[in-house]
Amino acid sequence: MSLVAKYAGIYLVQLKNNWVREVVYRTNFLTMLLVDSIWIVIEFALFSIIYANVSEIAGWTREQVFFFLGVFFASDSLFSVLFTRNFWQFSDLVNKAELDILLTKPVNPLFLALSRWINIAGVLNVFLGLAIMAVYARPAGFRGAEQMWYWLEVPLWLALGVFAQLLIRFFSCVWVFWTERGWAISHLYYQFYQFATRPDSLYPWFLRYGIMTILPFAFIGSVPARALLSGLSLQEYGLLVGALGGFLWINIFLWRRGLRRYQSASS
Repeated sequence: MSLVAKYAGIYLVQLKNNWVREVVYRTNFLTMLLVDSIWIVIEFALFSIIYANVSEIAGWTREQVFFFLGVFFASDSLFSVLFTRNFWQFSDLVNKAELDILLTKPVNPLFLALSRWINIAGVLNVFLGLAIMAVYARPAGFRGAEQMWYWLEVPLWLALGVFAQLLIRFFSCVWVFWTERGWAISHLYYQFYQFATRPDSLYPWFLRYGIMTILPFAFIGSVPARALLSGLSLQEYGLLVGALGGFLWINIFLWRRGLRRYQSASS
């Protein structure tokens, strides 16, 4: 427990530092909310146009897709709060030898690398995503509309979505140890990320299999939404454990190999 308390204390200090920065730039709260609200309005408008002509797509009704958008938006916003700014700075840690400072600290350097920057303004968007889920819970068929305790599953699935996105994003950035900036691979990440913005059932079988195994973008929002609405099969749970477990192992391996290759400012 002392180790947990140690890391919790460090994270609390970093949270306070980030809060001070956000207070200095107070309009950042409104800007973040406005930008992400425009994105969600565009998504709603797109699917509203589509469902004006059909009643369902690949088994998803209009209300279920909107519920999915709420899940995805909440999960993506939570990832933005916790990790996005850290990945923006990740290449500088290696190329500018800023990783030297983290390696000298008596804590895991990867923990510091991924937790130094916290986008507190994005918290508002997490609640917006949850509000969308609450509005469409009953028409989408979510059991939480009838039995409130089912909402206890929501934080677990959102955490899974954040964890999946963390693994994929880290995989796209860790190559900076072997490349100059790693921008090309990061660019591919954003291209493939578009697959996460739609329910996985809408894609052909080979793409759906790919985003549940090779690049598990489906676990960011689509799989959690389906799990909350109708549950998952044993095979899907197996894919979840296998894909995310495999990505975790690969990331740890690449991080350790990268540290061996890393050249500090003093070397």
